[in-house]
Amino acid sequence: MRLLVSCALLIGIGAPLMAAPAEIGQKTSGFPGDYGRLFDGLPLPDTQKPPRPQFPPYAPGPSIEQALTAAQAAVKACAGYSVAVSVVDTAGMPKIFYVPDTTAGFHAYTALRKAITALSFGKPTSAVAAMTRQDAKLAARIRGDGNLLAFAGGLPVYRQGKLIGAIGISGAEPSAVDERCAEAGLTALEGPQT
Repeated sequence: MRLLVSCALLIGIGAPLMAAPAEIGQKTSGFPGDYGRLFDGLPLPDTQKPPRPQFPPYAPGPSIEQALTAAQAAVKACAGYSVAVSVVDTAGMPKIFYVPDTTAGFHAYTALRKAITALSFGKPTSAVAAMTRQDAKLAARIRGDGNLLAFAGGLPVYRQGKLIGAIGISGAEPSAVDERCAEAGLTALEGPQT
């Protein structure tokens, strides 16, 4: 299975789930903490090197081992479907993308958006979806933010009443199945958190 794990440059914390400042990198994807292509993607010159950007500190969340366990449990619960899983920390940074071989890679980004949405609202994305039907301003917010996705399949992760991250699943139909699989992943996360 392909396993994409976030690297140190992607770990950050700052304004709640906001994209990185434009002066650090250019042309970011818009995902939280994505600093884009530093220095336009080119090697630095030997002379007059610009100062290195200051990156935010580590954000707490599930450990990589817990994220992997949760992802594997979610995929197992979704047997028969080609799903991808994303687990994020408190800053919305990916702890893990888990994309089994039979799953199209774009599902990792859909899962990430579901996880970011669950983290942003502190509730399941299915509940956020229900809220958008009654709240036009909320629906407009979801429409206007490319990081948010109000389809079922994203769940917040709480530890002792404190929000510590989120899990998102994408690939099953209907998306209520994604949520059922996310619940299995969440159950696997119930061990000690770091």
